[in-house]
Amino acid sequence: MKKTSIILLLSLYLLSFGQTQKTEKPKLNVTGSARISVQPDLCILQLAASELRSTMSEAIKALGEKSDDYSDLLKQLGFADKEIKTSNFTVSKNRVYRDNGYIDSGYIAAQNIRLEFNYKQQLLQKIITEFSKQEKSIDFSFDFELSETFKQKVQLEIIETAIKDAREKATVMANASSLKLLNISSISYGSCSAGNNLPLLDRTQKYTVVMAGDNRMPSYNFTPADLVFQDVVTVQWFIK
Repeated sequence: MKKTSIILLLSLYLLSFGQTQKTEKPKLNVTGSARISVQPDLCILQLAASELRSTMSEAIKALGEKSDDYSDLLKQLGFADKEIKTSNFTVSKNRVYRDNGYIDSGYIAAQNIRLEFNYKQQLLQKIITEFSKQEKSIDFSFDFELSETFKQKVQLEIIETAIKDAREKATVMANASSLKLLNISSISYGSCSAGNNLPLLDRTQKYTVVMAGDNRMPSYNFTPADLVFQDVVTVQWFIK
C-alpha cells in the first residue's frame, strides 16, 4: 500500500512539473549600455596651509593666522564665510636627518582649506590673478567634478540611453531569429543599482599651481576635460 502511494505521488509530481515546464514562456535577455561624456560644472579649490615652529603651540597659532589670511582673501573675492571649509588638520613633530640619525626639529601644523563653486573661466582667472599678487607663496590646486544636480541628470540620461540600446539589440536579435518581442518581464540597472555613484571611466582632472609671489602670471590651462561615464541595464522580454 505504501509503495503504491509513493508511486502515485511521484507520478502526480512529474505530471505537475511537466505542465509547469510547458506553460513557462520563452524569454530573451539583452544588456544595453550607455556611454556619456560631459563637461564638469563644479570647481573645487584646495589650499594647503602649513607652518613649522619650535613648539606645538607656536605652530598651531601660526597656522591659524595663515588660515585666517587665506579665508580673508577668499572673502575679498566674493565668497561667503560658510562656503569656506577646513579639513585634514594635523600637528606632528618635524623629524630631520642629521649626524647619521633623525632628530626632532620643531612641530609642523597643517590643514587644507576647501571651496566649491560653479565652474567659470573668468572666476578662475580672477582667483589666479589675486593669488599672484600675494607676497608669500600660496600652494593650491583645482579639481573639476559634477554637482549632485548635474550628476542625477546624467544618470537619468544614461538609463534612458541604455534602455534604448537594449531595445534596438533585442529587435535585431528577434527579427534575425524570426521571433516576436512581447511585453517586458524585468529590468535591472547595472552598477548604479547598488548605490548613487555613477561609474566614472575617466577620473577628475587636477591642476596644481604654486605661486611665486612675484606677480608673474603662470602659464596654465583650466579648461576641464570631459568626464566619461558608462553603465548598463539588462532587459528581459517575453518572446514567441
